Amino acid sequence: MEEAVYDTIVNLPPIAGGYNITYQRCCRNNTILNLTNPQNVGATYTAHIPDVSVAAVNSSPRFNNFPPIFLCANYPVNFDHSAIDPDGDMLVYEFADPYHGASNLNPMPQPPSAPPYITVPWLPPYSGNYPMSSSPAMAVNNTTGMLTGAPNMIGQWVVGVRVKEYRNNVLLSVNMRDFQFN
Repeated sequence: MEEAVYDTIVNLPPIAGGYNITYQRCCRNNTILNLTNPQNVGATYTAHIPDVSVAAVNSSPRFNNFPPIFLCANYPVNFDHSAIDPDGDMLVYEFADPYHGASNLNPMPQPPSAPPYITVPWLPPYSGNYPMSSSPAMAVNNTTGMLTGAPNMIGQWVVGVRVKEYRNNVLLSVNMRDFQFN
């Protein structure tokens, strides 16, 4: 498990469409149960800085809690997946398809590829909205970010949750978490 925190102030010249900050790595654990050929599936983590015509000043939402490393089979999950937005913008939560990225031949591309990003290849019956075996199915409350459900199968699972940031009903940014539950 690793966490990296980067903090800086940079003055960027305005450009149409804004900026994307992207980090890509390959590859995922071979033992992941909800992806096709997970050992060949990389990850793309990205943050979007909106065009100044959309928001002259904006701070991205920040998730409040780090996801748990493991869950217990047949026990309910109640995880606070909420974020805080320093600007007081409206936040909406949902499951998401994590982004694929990098390859065995180029495990850390420099520079990383540009959007649009492709999503991970789910192994049926799993999907971004049904990422793991669970009864009741895992769910994320779109207003509170509360993640609930009860895993009913032992394994490793890729899960994606995103928070959409709105100001005056205008979408400013989408931040996604891509993590693994054991």
